[in-house]
Amino acid sequence: MEEIGLFEAIHSQRQFTRYKPDPVPREAIDKIIDAATRAPSGGNKQPWHFIAITDRDLIEKIGGLYRDLWLGSQGATAPPDEPPAYRSARYLANHMPEVPAMILVCADHTMGSQPYTKGEPIERGRYASSLWLAIQNLFLAARALGLGTRITTTHLREEQKVKDWLGIPDHIETVCLTPLGYPRGNFGPTERIPSADVTSYNRFGQKG
Repeated sequence: MEEIGLFEAIHSQRQFTRYKPDPVPREAIDKIIDAATRAPSGGNKQPWHFIAITDRDLIEKIGGLYRDLWLGSQGATAPPDEPPAYRSARYLANHMPEVPAMILVCADHTMGSQPYTKGEPIERGRYASSLWLAIQNLFLAARALGLGTRITTTHLREEQKVKDWLGIPDHIETVCLTPLGYPRGNFGPTERIPSADVTSYNRFGQKG
């Protein structure tokens, strides 16, 4: 697998809604998830779990749920003035059952300083500060291997269905679901506010 450098990945990273049908190699998925597990975490508790979904029936099932939830919220037909970002998201919703692979990022509530007790409700978001660092690692590693990703959380509206389909126990919180595949379209360069415009030294608004 060819890889690119870290800063090239950072400067060309973007989220994708259109994916080629080409399968994602198991070797690439393993490498991406390994990169995610190298992230720092609070107290080094590493409270994450990653579920790689490559089974076509499961992808179609979860993707179909995602599609129905998204269209149920935003409408089955696009309004004439729908912003470009929503048009892209609508495309993904309609085609989520067709993506080559998915990774479901989860928080394991038995791994923290206050371990989960069976039967108790979990405190959602407790491990967010650790999980988002791992997710960014995952996304950059995917970019380095030429694979596209996107943060989605629509499935959370029917999370229990997804947990049931995947055999996820009560102490596991699902955090986000990313499609994974070779993108239709180019990676960057991305358009961002210049870093100098959002940087101060020593005092707010002080440039040097």
